[in-house]
Amino acid sequence: MKKFSKIGFILFILPYITIYSQDQDSLLEKIKDIDISFNEPVEAEENLYLNTVSFQSFYDVLSPMGEWIQITKEEIDEELGDGEGQSFSSLNTDDPTVFIWKPSTESGWKPYVNGKWEYTDHGWLWISSDKWGNTTYNYGRWWNSPKYGWVWMPGYTWAPAWVSWRLDNNGNHLGWVALNPKAKWSSETGITNENYRYKNSDADWVFVNTGNFGDELSTSRIVSSSENTALVQNSSRITDLRAEDDIITNNGPDVVKIEEKTGKKFQRKRLRFQKGRDNALIGSNEIIIVKEKFNKRSEVQDEKNIIDKPKKYKKSERVRKMLKKRLGHKKRSGRE
Repeated sequence: MKKFSKIGFILFILPYITIYSQDQDSLLEKIKDIDISFNEPVEAEENLYLNTVSFQSFYDVLSPMGEWIQITKEEIDEELGDGEGQSFSSLNTDDPTVFIWKPSTESGWKPYVNGKWEYTDHGWLWISSDKWGNTTYNYGRWWNSPKYGWVWMPGYTWAPAWVSWRLDNNGNHLGWVALNPKAKWSSETGITNENYRYKNSDADWVFVNTGNFGDELSTSRIVSSSENTALVQNSSRITDLRAEDDIITNNGPDVVKIEEKTGKKFQRKRLRFQKGRDNALIGSNEIIIVKEKFNKRSEVQDEKNIIDKPKKYKKSERVRKMLKKRLGHKKRSGRE
């Protein structure tokens, strides 16, 4: 199949514009095999805390399905004190706060449970059954907050799934857990066992019998969390998110070994991307999935009706104290 860049496609089609009005069927025949799923270059580095883009679309879409919370970046560092990775409080930024999102879920829920894994040319892709899946599993990071439970922090780099993997020593159980904000994306180093050493609570992990890995999953179809400690102790991490041929791949478990355990053949499906809010369309050879289009914050500040924050949210105690202190300082400055 012919493959063109966006410019190449435009140059290719220009000579046929006149023909189109005369012979539409002929033109469609000529372009039907052209790949027009324009992939954007992989982000060289993602800084979750610098607020370089507007997440207004995330704020608006997710608000009805959960609660937005404004917290300080220092709070994130305190909650994620264990393990290596990027630090929030060490950065000298204008805005010391960030918005995180808590979904409305049933007791015992955790990320990357309701859905299934598909094997693709981008590695293992998580197809979510959660209503918010298109947003929160391909962007950003999750962590199990001691104060709020499982919460999600927005990010602007797309990946098939932001997870760390474990495989037990006998290959009979396979596990994964959401990467938290300590996992910093860099196209040069990726995210691997070597540069991401955060130790999650054993209960955070999702484990399945490897033979069931390709099935539709839910809370009732995973291994009980009571078995997680033994499985974590007798397994090895195999985290491997990296940039390959200008795409981010979630490599994880070896597909050949998975096929041996499941007795199933995993078709390596091709990913195609489109804009919008639709759910993924899964075919026998390809999957069509949506990508976000982000505006830089510097580009939207002067536009009307740009809020660039949730319309409704609650503030952490630390944020309330910080804002109260700022207000007191302004009043004192005004009197002076």
